[in-house]
Amino acid sequence: MSNAASQALGLDLRRITFGNVWQVIGPLASLIILSLLIWWAEPVFMSPQNLLNVARQASLTAILATGMTFVILTGGIDLSVGSMVALSSVCGGLLMWEFGWPMWPAVLVMVVVGGLLGLINGAIVTLGRIPPFIVTLGTMQIFRGAALQLTDGKPIFDLTAFQPSFSMWGTGDLGGIPAPVIITLVVFVAGWLILRYTRLGLYTYAIGGNEQATRFSGVQINRYKLGVYGLMGVTAGVAAVMWSSRLNSTQPTVATGEELNAIAAVVIGGTSLFGGEGSIVGTLIGALLMAVIRNGLTLLHVPSFYQQMVIGAVVVLAVLIDRLRRRETA
Repeated sequence: MSNAASQALGLDLRRITFGNVWQVIGPLASLIILSLLIWWAEPVFMSPQNLLNVARQASLTAILATGMTFVILTGGIDLSVGSMVALSSVCGGLLMWEFGWPMWPAVLVMVVVGGLLGLINGAIVTLGRIPPFIVTLGTMQIFRGAALQLTDGKPIFDLTAFQPSFSMWGTGDLGGIPAPVIITLVVFVAGWLILRYTRLGLYTYAIGGNEQATRFSGVQINRYKLGVYGLMGVTAGVAAVMWSSRLNSTQPTVATGEELNAIAAVVIGGTSLFGGEGSIVGTLIGALLMAVIRNGLTLLHVPSFYQQMVIGAVVVLAVLIDRLRRRETA
């Protein structure tokens, strides 16, 4: 599709407007205000060590949420994220533990397996023309079952006994900055560049904004949807590497429910569940906001089960605000 056609159809939704800037400013203002309130109640919150802990806690969710942003921008959803992390982790862990593979090939396998699982989701969604919710609800069970089958339902502990350097991905640091934070920044920048400057990014917005018009303009919708779900899988593979390294084990039950945290970060960050509107920057802020809520409630000695209640309420509020905003602009 030519640039002229894109502009005629209004498909270049990546352009900077007051509306999409406000979608970032709103969550950012919430993050700043909440951080100041927690700092006022607990001065230790702003200590360098605690801020690094917050960044480390947000890292895994932020990586998964980066891929989820692409999916939700197309108007889709992926409920199999946690299961993709588990199966990717199991595949790499078994290669190191049972077959003595070196670290780098095993890490590459985790990322590739994640990407392939994402492509499976994308292929079923596009070729089968089945709603993403149904497809990924099914593959969530399939991928998790495969992870349990491969390990006979048992975790594999002490991976660093086979590959001592494997710990670098989850517990290492560079210049005092935790490795998970650095990896998250790399994934974030890559996601931002793809969404902002590539054809995949343009058509991600276009599909979510008006899929029918995009299809009629000659865009190969299925190809770009496949790429979006494949990208989601790659981020799940990266998260699997970090998760396995941090826990020093590979577990078939790891990341259970993590897809909900990824979706929450995306929605809190201002991306519309209806597709076509949002940003990677907002998603990163959303992941940080969730980490600040958890960290703040922990410092304030609030029971842990209240954390999910608070985050759930924030998600509902974010969706409600998006719904009201869309109604006003309709």
